[in-house]
Amino acid sequence: MAIEGYGGSVKVGSSKVAEIANWSLDLSADDIDITSFDSNGWRERIQGIKEWSGSFEGNFDPTDTTGQGELIDAWLSGDAVTLELNVNSTVKFSGDAFVTLSIETPVDDKVNFSCDFQGTGALTPSGVGGS
Repeated sequence: MAIEGYGGSVKVGSSKVAEIANWSLDLSADDIDITSFDSNGWRERIQGIKEWSGSFEGNFDPTDTTGQGELIDAWLSGDAVTLELNVNSTVKFSGDAFVTLSIETPVDDKVNFSCDFQGTGALTPSGVGGS
């Protein structure tokens, strides 16, 4: 069953980040080769360390002190933030991450705000799969 994306949002702590138009989440894990002479000519693998990262972007809103402003403050201090990536009101992913930011100001368009993040520690899904 497909679901619409317009119910999504991004939060820093408990505060919604204003004017976000899309987000993406990348989940990966190391691939550990365990092939041996007993593998009968087939490569064998196990999953190693997991990691998560992603990005979000939207319109720059300098009045959003608890969302975009909090992200800027976290980048300045080098502190991780708690992110909550909401697909809708019941499906979400949350965890702590470090951020890098970009503010783009084109002469012929709106000012854009984007954030890349790298998770530190576990990502917690809610409302999806076995969660």
